[in-house]
Formats: sequence, C-alpha cells, structure tokens
Amino acid sequence: MTTKLLLAVACLGSAIGFAQTSGSTLHVNLQHDTQVGKVSLPAGQYSIKEVNSSVIEITSQDPKGPNTFAMVTPVVAPKNAVTDHPKVILHEGDNGSYRLQSIWMEGQDVGFEVAAE
Repeated sequence: MTTKLLLAVACLGSAIGFAQTSGSTLHVNLQHDTQVGKVSLPAGQYSIKEVNSSVIEITSQDPKGPNTFAMVTPVVAPKNAVTDHPKVILHEGDNGSYRLQSIWMEGQDVGFEVAAE
C-alpha cells in the first residue's frame, strides 16, 4: 500500500495550496476535496481555529460551503522545535482521495493530529 503525504506550506505554495496564520487562525487553500472525519470538504478556502486542546473548527470561506468540527490530539514537534511556518498535512490514499492528517501553527512547538474515522 503506497501512501503519500502532501504538505501545504505558505512559503512553498505546494500542490495543495497555501497556509498562513492570522492570530490563532490558520487560513488554507485546499487544492483537493479533503475528508475530515465524516465530512467531505470541497477544494477551496478555509479557516482553521483551535476551539480547545482537543477540538478544531474548520470554516469555509464560501457562505454556502461546509463547516465542521474535528477531534484532534495535540502532538509535540520533534525535539520541541518551534514551527517556523504554518503547515496543513494531507494524507493521500491509494484511490486518490485526501484526508486531513495534521495541522501545525506558526511559532508553536505543538501541532494537532486529526482523528481518523
């Protein structure tokens, strides 16, 4: 089983888009439809905000777009390194589908792993 990890990094503008922070909110452009738990988010602009240490809120910038909450697990960066740019990591399955895997906010040494359904 081959899997790929795709990374959205503000400074690289990778294949899935970009991420940037505004206060404690991460703004991301998902280039692919992405599964978050049982909710499918169509490609587009989203804001991701920490509700508490185990829940994030994902809000579509399209007024008709989906919004969702996701259960997350805080994870510490290797060697407690502070993240120098925001990251949204997607997992690409063998069938070409994408699932939100983890989120890292700029300037923090803790990120969030999204619970897989």
